[in-house]
Amino acid sequence: PQKFSDTVNEFVTKYQVGEENGIPIVAAPAGSDVYIRASTWQWYPILQLEKGQEYRLHISSMDLQHGFSLQPVNINLQIIPGYDYVATITPTSTGDFTIVCNEYCFLGHHTMVGKIIVK
Repeated sequence: PQKFSDTVNEFVTKYQVGEENGIPIVAAPAGSDVYIRASTWQWYPILQLEKGQEYRLHISSMDLQHGFSLQPVNINLQIIPGYDYVATITPTSTGDFTIVCNEYCFLGHHTMVGKIIVK
């Protein structure tokens, strides 16, 4: 988990373009690897992607089992610490997409909401 966390931090430092409610917004070049870290009770960072462009989305958990559910798109992944889940994605529509945790991760579970912005 620490190595993945370090990779996410480097990714944010390199590609941050803004911030929303204290969470960095990151816009990596089309075709690149993008990273999201799950931890109690936060998705980090916010991704800004381009419609029609392919990305390799890496997701891992730092602490507990979490569920990655991208709404309203039907993408659901179970995220477990120590694993780097990789999904190749190509956004097909623009807008703000909500990430919710669909695996109960204790008291703050209901606050675990993230975002992917597609332009």
